[in-house]
Amino acid sequence: MDDDLPIVAPPSLPTAADHPDTPALPVHYDKEPIQVIRDVRQPLPRSQNPAYRHINNQESAGSKITKRSYLNRLALMLGAPEIEKRTYLDPNTGKEDRRQLHPDQLFPFDYVRWEQLSVNVMEDLLAELRDHKEKPVSAATRNSYRALMRGVATEAYKMKLMDVDVLERIKTVKSARYHRLPGGKAQPDRIIRAMLDVCDKVDDAIHARDGLMLTLLVTSGLRRAELVGIQLKNINHETHEFSVTGKGNKERALMMPDVIWERYIDYLARYRGDRPGFLFTAIWNKRNEPSLGKGLSVATVNQRIESIRRRASGLLGVAIAPHDLRRTFATDMFNNGMTIREIQILLGHASAATTETYLFDESAEYRQKSADLNAGRFKKRAIEKQ
Repeated sequence: MDDDLPIVAPPSLPTAADHPDTPALPVHYDKEPIQVIRDVRQPLPRSQNPAYRHINNQESAGSKITKRSYLNRLALMLGAPEIEKRTYLDPNTGKEDRRQLHPDQLFPFDYVRWEQLSVNVMEDLLAELRDHKEKPVSAATRNSYRALMRGVATEAYKMKLMDVDVLERIKTVKSARYHRLPGGKAQPDRIIRAMLDVCDKVDDAIHARDGLMLTLLVTSGLRRAELVGIQLKNINHETHEFSVTGKGNKERALMMPDVIWERYIDYLARYRGDRPGFLFTAIWNKRNEPSLGKGLSVATVNQRIESIRRRASGLLGVAIAPHDLRRTFATDMFNNGMTIREIQILLGHASAATTETYLFDESAEYRQKSADLNAGRFKKRAIEKQ
């Protein structure tokens, strides 16, 4: 976040007294609106930090990571110090594991008095995100920042660090209004088949794993975070059902179709084995057995899907987002007679309205109608030869 401009100028900047001929510049605040500790050796106790409490109260690991990232960006904008990342060593191998966080890792948000948050500061932070010169933040993401700051303020109130009238004023900050066309799309069977052919033509552990991941995503509508969280203990070998934990720490049960179950059994029998642990793990050429204590990351799933797409026949220039596979599942189920309510349950959506956005783009019909009505108009005239 080095390119973020702080909304509070550091005290070391020269003043007008130093350069009397320099024109005055706009000033947001005459003093720091929120106290920031700049000595990296003196972080705030986390028991007194509403930001930490808010993150720690999140049930989802993904939510914790996202909110921590957002809070760190806000903290840096407020002038908090950059914090060096500490190395985490795997206790079993003694080697560095960059995917794991050191238990004593500190962050920029550990140095901000979040209980001093106010309406003015909140609005200025949101405006700075909106107007960033290089990477302006979308309205949807700014609303996530807004919700985060409201959550931190609520935590500060619960800790008796913020007055209720301050909290109520913070809650008056309006969300950004926007409308976006539905992102992503359902993919036809030929595209899914072309990607599966890449996996099925290579007889090794990685491609067996990837083929199972791909088919589970497109026949179960899983989120990627749900996929990588599956462990063998979540799979019932009698009923072929398996459970996943979705957003809001909500668990739901799904069932593997017979052909996917065959892939699953083959993957276990020939490569992974049936020991407890994560279903999808990293596979190393120099290691005889996979490390079952760590599942794949969502980023790795994204990379594998893109790698498969690039190698698939006839997909040059075809864009495939990982979330398209979830939309493909929803659309296939709807086209084959399932109700929106049934699909909502399978996808783990809290609202049927969200499910509808996966299935419908009502403007598509209008676009086609408009194009048909104008199909024969304003055709280019042939140039008459003289």
